[in-house]
Amino acid sequence: MSDGRCVFNVLKESGTSRFVKSLTPDSAVPNVKRAIALAESQDVKKRVLPFHQPRNVSRGCHFAYTLPEQRPHYRTLLKSVQTHADMDLKMDEKLEKLLSGEQVYYDESQGIFPYSTAYAGFQFGTFAGQLGDGRVVNLFDVQDNKGNWQTLQLKGSGLTPFSRFADGKAVLRSSIRELIISEALYHIGVPSSRALQLTLLPETRASRERKSEPCAVLCRVAPTWLRIGSFDLFRFRPHLKGLLGLTHFAIDEVFNGGKDFPRKRDLNIFRKDFFPNDGIEQGAEARNPVEGSTIYDEFYRHVINLNAKCVASWQTYGFMNGVLNTDNTSIMGLSLDYGPFNIMDQLKPDFTPNHDDIAGRYSFENQPSAIWWNLIMLGHDLSVLIGAGPSHIDKILSMQELSEELPAEVEKEVVNRANDVIALAGNEYKFTFLSEYANLMGKRIGIDLGLSSDLTNAEEIAAQSSQVHDFLSNILEPLLNILETTEVDYNHFFVKLQNYRGPLFDDDGAEGLSRSFLSLFLHAPQIEQLQAFKSGEIDINADSGGVRIVMGTVERLSQWAKEYVKFVPDEQKRSEIAKEVNPLFTPRAWMFDEVVDDFMDNQRTELNDPESKIDNSLLSKLFLMSSNPYDPSKWEESLRPDVQERWMNLEHESIREKYLKQATCSS
Repeated sequence: MSDGRCVFNVLKESGTSRFVKSLTPDSAVPNVKRAIALAESQDVKKRVLPFHQPRNVSRGCHFAYTLPEQRPHYRTLLKSVQTHADMDLKMDEKLEKLLSGEQVYYDESQGIFPYSTAYAGFQFGTFAGQLGDGRVVNLFDVQDNKGNWQTLQLKGSGLTPFSRFADGKAVLRSSIRELIISEALYHIGVPSSRALQLTLLPETRASRERKSEPCAVLCRVAPTWLRIGSFDLFRFRPHLKGLLGLTHFAIDEVFNGGKDFPRKRDLNIFRKDFFPNDGIEQGAEARNPVEGSTIYDEFYRHVINLNAKCVASWQTYGFMNGVLNTDNTSIMGLSLDYGPFNIMDQLKPDFTPNHDDIAGRYSFENQPSAIWWNLIMLGHDLSVLIGAGPSHIDKILSMQELSEELPAEVEKEVVNRANDVIALAGNEYKFTFLSEYANLMGKRIGIDLGLSSDLTNAEEIAAQSSQVHDFLSNILEPLLNILETTEVDYNHFFVKLQNYRGPLFDDDGAEGLSRSFLSLFLHAPQIEQLQAFKSGEIDINADSGGVRIVMGTVERLSQWAKEYVKFVPDEQKRSEIAKEVNPLFTPRAWMFDEVVDDFMDNQRTELNDPESKIDNSLLSKLFLMSSNPYDPSKWEESLRPDVQERWMNLEHESIREKYLKQATCSS
């Protein structure tokens, strides 16, 4: 592995800011030249107006120039070596200061100056008006080691024009959580933003829930930070030029001119709902086929398919976002803006990790529907573009404002076509989501279904849908029902099944199943109950219900095992397929709590002292294990071996007391 490139060499040679170059700034600071003049004419150690002045930004703008607020002290807590390597950036002091906000890079000739983006959003189903990057500053864009553009940004860097009534700060505990979960998900295989560096801010405090908490800055990176809320803004404040500018930026810069858009698959194939009883509320059915296609239809469908695949991976690994508002939903289908998230300990579909989500809108089982609801909102944002179709798009593009009146008949056609595109795309969303979900879950139990994500033929799509439906109905749903009843650790179960080498059937267990196979699904006391019943020590007629439940579960498990062996007759092949998708380690809420408590309870004084010695070992250990979920050899066994053993031992009874923990939105 090379040491990487010096950041200033990279910036001088190829650095840019695609957002700044392509889109419209708030009129208060109209260009980079003016932003630089403001930055250099005032004391940047103090708040600089209008960089740090919360306000309603000008209509039609996409961002506002700003600067990180200067803090008394900066201390780097952790750097992600792998993310630096993937970015091909040298981990030196120059980069470290940029990634903390201590120093700022700008260049008029390159069009680079820090900025915060404008967006709106629906929060828990209610429109919230202008939101925007209230504590985030975007720095610049550089290409990673694969030649892909990545946008670096600082979270917790201070007030911005979008801070509203907040303080622009991020507390240490939430910054630790995002640092670890973003890298954990990425390395598991779940689409996610990533983290480069966590910086502690000694002597900078934030008031949260009546407590004074230490603050931090997290430098994170993604190919784009555009979200559905970015488009919501132009329904909130209608502005055709602004909407078109944002849409074309997404098509041209984010999605490389639409080279991967679903042009070969006719949307009208999805006049049929291939999964009518899947539980996702799709909305009104399409009344008519849509004629022709435009780049805007394809853009919308591409965003839908990316998000369908992302939420399929969430459901596969038991990840729960906790706050799936439109302003937290990426157009690239990335997991981002981590708040009260969790990874499922035990399978409980109606669980929400968000303590404030009383109605369970964003519970685990509701995530696919919640994302689709957000995508419907995006369809409404783009309705004038996807509704126009080939027949009227030239007329729409020639309009100066959305307020211009269309002929009544044209307006009716635009509205009807937009509704039909959204409804058809809903069926495509379900097809993509369930195909990807079945593909991943099949592999987790050692079954390669051979599914394709690139089908264009109606007959092939129908055949794959039937195959997915059969797998879900006969294999997966019965298995998940069993896991929900037995309450074994969700992710750990798949690892145990992957590594299991014994017989499935034998007379030493119950219902023809072997005791060793039963132990994958049942806790030790449940196994003992079965054995006591089998030996006549327990009278089932006198039992209070516990044994009956276990026996009923074992009966269902026996039937499931008979179906399962039809798919996986080769034990070795089963294991090889499964180990590619089953992480050996997934971080849990109670582990995050241990790390946070180690700082907050044991090192409270040290965190506020820029000269103190801080013990980083617990944070480093969790980060190493989380960012190398398939490879224990990279966990540095000599570092806190006691912790590694405890975090990997999920069999003892007391562990369940820590499961399914909730958090608040406060960060």
